[in-house]
Amino acid sequence: MKHSLCPGMRSAMLAAAIVAAAQARVAAAEMFVDAGVSSTSIEADIPALPETVESDASGLHLGVGFRRELAQGSIGVRLELDDLDGDQLLAVRALDYRRHLSDRFALTAFAGAARLDLDTPAHGWYLGGGVELKDLWPRWSLALDLRIGDKLARDNVLPTDPQGGDRPDSFYDLRGLSLYLSRRF
Repeated sequence: MKHSLCPGMRSAMLAAAIVAAAQARVAAAEMFVDAGVSSTSIEADIPALPETVESDASGLHLGVGFRRELAQGSIGVRLELDDLDGDQLLAVRALDYRRHLSDRFALTAFAGAARLDLDTPAHGWYLGGGVELKDLWPRWSLALDLRIGDKLARDNVLPTDPQGGDRPDSFYDLRGLSLYLSRRF
């Protein structure tokens, strides 16, 4: 195992790393921050209950991310934090894509993971899309996103958790909108 990579493979990997490092100094990324509001519908599938439980939550939406311009859009990553009536939603947009339709408008799409902070956290997929009005003011944009948290799973391990049912965990589906201003740096 000590020499598991053949010399040719090591040379190819070294060459790829050198090329990537040379390109990295010319690649530029911009940082941005988001601040706004969100409204989310939460559907909880708790195994001990005969029906799903639905609730609505709203609150502050914050985000920070980095993006790099492409020929027709941009690609980046973003970390988001939402207050859902006292419960925190932490989400990572691992793939955050923006397609420029014109100098003023863009469509967005994203995918990643989310963590809903309950008594014990629920984790799952996070995806969505939206529209963006670019340069509302210089370096400021206005965006509206549709966000989906799909089957965020929470283990029922606490003594206060509902017991029974056919599985040991609860699932939470999130459907929401966020409206926010974004500032590029």
